[in-house]
Amino acid sequence: MGYVARKAWIVGALCTQLASSAWAQTPVTADVIFERGKIVTNAPGPETVEAVAILGGRIIAAGTTEQVHKLAGATTRIVDLKGRTVLPGFYDNHIHLGGSGADPRQQDWSAINSKADLLAALSARAAALPKGSWILGTLTNENMPQEKLPTRWEMDRVTPDHPVVLERGHITLGNSLTMKLSGVTDATPAPVGGDIDRNAKGQAIGWFREGAGKRMITSAMPPAPPNPDEVAEKGLKAQLEALLPLGITSINVAGMRPNTLRWIQQTYARWGEALPRSTVQLRLSPGHDSYDDPAKGVAASIAELENLSFITGFGGDRLRLGAVKMSIDGGFSAAAFYTIEPYPNHDDYHGVVRIDQDTLYKVAKRADALGWQLGIHAIGDAAVKMVVDVYARVLDEAPRADHRHFVHHLSVLPPEETLAKMEKYHILTASQPNFTYSLGPHNAAPALSAERLATNNPQMSLIRHNIEVSYGSDGMPTDPRVGIYAAVTRKGIDGKVYGPGEKVPLKDAIRMYTLAPAYLNFLEKERGSIEPGKVGDLVVLGQDILSVDPERIKEIPIDMTIVAGKVLYARAQ
Repeated sequence: MGYVARKAWIVGALCTQLASSAWAQTPVTADVIFERGKIVTNAPGPETVEAVAILGGRIIAAGTTEQVHKLAGATTRIVDLKGRTVLPGFYDNHIHLGGSGADPRQQDWSAINSKADLLAALSARAAALPKGSWILGTLTNENMPQEKLPTRWEMDRVTPDHPVVLERGHITLGNSLTMKLSGVTDATPAPVGGDIDRNAKGQAIGWFREGAGKRMITSAMPPAPPNPDEVAEKGLKAQLEALLPLGITSINVAGMRPNTLRWIQQTYARWGEALPRSTVQLRLSPGHDSYDDPAKGVAASIAELENLSFITGFGGDRLRLGAVKMSIDGGFSAAAFYTIEPYPNHDDYHGVVRIDQDTLYKVAKRADALGWQLGIHAIGDAAVKMVVDVYARVLDEAPRADHRHFVHHLSVLPPEETLAKMEKYHILTASQPNFTYSLGPHNAAPALSAERLATNNPQMSLIRHNIEVSYGSDGMPTDPRVGIYAAVTRKGIDGKVYGPGEKVPLKDAIRMYTLAPAYLNFLEKERGSIEPGKVGDLVVLGQDILSVDPERIKEIPIDMTIVAGKVLYARAQ
């Protein structure tokens, strides 16, 4: 019996012992007990308990304070919750970890929220660099929605002698010098899998959509200086640590290339016990690195899969390998999601298709045959239909009982036939309820008809079809409190309600941010609820989420974040 199996057996036997009435007779003592609280279990039985005991990083008892306190010994740490509410630790189904191989020239301008401030930052950066040096920066969709982005001519005024590349989600900005150096003119056609924004005169305004557009505008950029492993690993550590004040104890990393896996492996080898747990999706070439030649992309991806000696599930309880990740269409932040109906006021525009259906099928079929789980990005209804049709074809040809293939995002509600197929083949979704909050006003509303907007970022429409929905953020924003708030109120950042028929009951929203992502990743027996045998991952709230006004959910304090029974974050009181 291996170590993991033996440990699980011991814990299971211990939990069986503690579940009996002989609490006082057991010689077992807990490492830590959290008591006198309102602990939401997410488990069969009582909805809430008062106390939980943890030993060796796992829960050994949950019940009344009187019962659980009997497991205290001389060395047991007792944490008085003072009536506070405790949830299972939040599990984000979609996080991107940037910086593991980031360009050290890149400036973090994510806090900038106005065009004037951005142009001032560009001007200051230009003054600090020799002429001809490239200026690189990152922006966020929340702080810099499309209407705030500068055109190339506006950037030219402050950076006439420096090529500029600014990344903001699915859009990359470049000034006129960048376009000139990259050989891009007003007559350059849009790339396959991307797009170029133009004004009424047909001039390129300096906005390039999706990875294909980014590659076009950065073709002349000198390669980034090598990022030492030490820098990459510390960068990952800092990003993972930043999740703890948000109550996040587990994440699904939505795509890392095989050649960067060593960085996250070394990060966890050095600091893993002080970090949230990670499941890492493997990002393949189609939809990420190669759009122009599908045949080469398929061959490269299948070769990658066949050369790896592991599949979904490889790893331990801190770091493990998840699904294969590919991307079918673009994003809301770039108005590039692939739709069945044309965009309003754009009769011939259906968004961007990164991968054709035959290409996806060939890679998906081989990945499934090798034993991989598949988790594919599809935002528009046409993209979702494509992914579901491919999954169904693969599973018809080679039935597989517990594949748990899923769709990332599913923002535009697909046809009824597709929903029925998802239910039939048990295809899951990794949804981001916070998109309603951050993308609804600036991105979804202008790009969808009123009818489509009413079911945009669907939740209840999926649940009514018995489709398993899990929650995460995609970093827009990352805070689970915002996601839960958006799920139960359907309010955007502008205060308007978008699609009230898709509102989710609070307890369901909590489950979808805890237990459902665990199920998505084959970890429902390990995480997502507070019951004996599961890992001791908890979040302590400063207010009762079950009774607070829903409008205040976003502001509920995170008092403690606990992983394996250890307090990794505590709010300063």
